[in-house]
Amino acid sequence: MRLLKLSCASCTAPLEVGEDLGYFSCDYCGTAQIIERSGVAIPAPKAETDLKAVQRATARTAAELAIPRLTKELTEAELARAGILLAAKAKLESAKRARRKYAQITFGVTFLLGLLTIPDIDGVMGTVLAYAWLAALIAAPIWVYKRARLPMDNGREATAAIDARITQIEEHLRINRSLLNTLPV
Repeated sequence: MRLLKLSCASCTAPLEVGEDLGYFSCDYCGTAQIIERSGVAIPAPKAETDLKAVQRATARTAAELAIPRLTKELTEAELARAGILLAAKAKLESAKRARRKYAQITFGVTFLLGLLTIPDIDGVMGTVLAYAWLAALIAAPIWVYKRARLPMDNGREATAAIDARITQIEEHLRINRSLLNTLPV
């Protein structure tokens, strides 16, 4: 406990009084005196305790306010990620359908060309062309199918920034929830 150094108002004797006292008696002349404090005087330990309580309450309130906002941000980021992945999947499926369509068109054209040209040729040459036509009927669509390029699967690259943001939001949520669990009400 800190001591205040005062002097008696009656006999001017030096006195030492505890900081938390509101009145005292002079040991020399016996006069009772009241200590008047100007302004609001809060003892330092009490002020420190009150300040810590205010800080805890502020941190708790901030955590309570941040959790709904962070949850909303997390939902939005997850929806954006799902949208990017869905768009990449749709693009890949479209490219696969186009590749099958190109192979089917190649098969149809090769089939029609063979039907229109080979029956007119007789003899050994007709037989050789018929076998070549059958080989082309199989090989040409396969070649076209293999040559048609599919788009690169850049789903991971496209979502890397969003994944980092999701991780950051989840970390902030974890911290705020732990604050709510540890701080008193």
